[in-house]
Amino acid sequence: MRSLLLVLVAVSLVGGGMAAPPAKVRKAPVAARKAPVAARKGPPPQTGKPAPKGAGPLAPYRSAIAVDAGTGRVLFADHADRTAFPASVTKLMTFLLVLEDIQAGRYALADRVAGSAYAAKMEPSKVDLLPGQTMSVEDLLYALMVKSANDGAVALAAHAAWIHGGGKGPVPAAAPVEDLVRAFVARMNRRAKALGMVSTRYESPNGLPPDLKEARGFDTSTARDLAKLCRALVKTDGALRFTSAAARTVTAGNGKKLALATHNYFLPGSRDTKGYARPVPGCDGLKTGYTRASGSSIALTAARNGRRVVVVILARPPQTASSETPSTPFPSGERPCTWSEITGSRIREMW
Repeated sequence: MRSLLLVLVAVSLVGGGMAAPPAKVRKAPVAARKAPVAARKGPPPQTGKPAPKGAGPLAPYRSAIAVDAGTGRVLFADHADRTAFPASVTKLMTFLLVLEDIQAGRYALADRVAGSAYAAKMEPSKVDLLPGQTMSVEDLLYALMVKSANDGAVALAAHAAWIHGGGKGPVPAAAPVEDLVRAFVARMNRRAKALGMVSTRYESPNGLPPDLKEARGFDTSTARDLAKLCRALVKTDGALRFTSAAARTVTAGNGKKLALATHNYFLPGSRDTKGYARPVPGCDGLKTGYTRASGSSIALTAARNGRRVVVVILARPPQTASSETPSTPFPSGERPCTWSEITGSRIREMW
């Protein structure tokens, strides 16, 4: 019910009823609001199918918020200050910093970005940018936002840090790429602080689970913090051109054309073959995120009738630790949120 209410709020604000004067967010009836709590105390509902391992009668998300992108007014919040693993939603900060560099004239969309062995070892999704190859900044930004390319995020991070440190052109093969990426991550955290993202800690430019050999932890944030980042992004020139792309063909590092397709099935023009969601008129971003360690999260924005809303839903983590989760700040007994829970039938109906 809470996830349904979240969508109802967003729809009411970006839908046809937006011409009405602002009013207090309507709350669900008391009985309806209490229903999820009661459900969590009892056994899982009987569906006729075996319950997934570790599944429990829990809310389908850990942290959620909807805000007016223009004013920052909170339209809905449910545990919006709980920390969670944002996974690839982390890439929104990488995206913002690169766009700000371009606006500042530090480099251009047409500039070339070099691959590296460090970037190439990132897990999928990726665009297979290898050492000795280059891609344009523009193509890598589409790879970042459409494909969610983890190697592309690392390549852009290293390039940005190289230029900020006084370097010229693509990062040389002999450059300390891992050090450059660490410098970029430090910049991510400084920018987060400047945006008032008080509960956010970045450890990577892409949101992948930590590599214990690198002695780093999970990227962590909250729905409220990420809404601040999203508000900054939608006001940044050129951002929505990348986040609204449901598909894009880029030139890969090997010179061949590479077709990219979005994981954000709320975008008009997206092709969801699994029935998770359907396109929403006015939706033009922003980013999905998923790892086995984090579950599925999403940051959405939509604009209709001159008003824009940002919605952030952060998933629950897995119930038990795995090789990807050496430690977790979350209580035991929680399970990952799936796409069917975040963008399932109830939400499809409301959209």
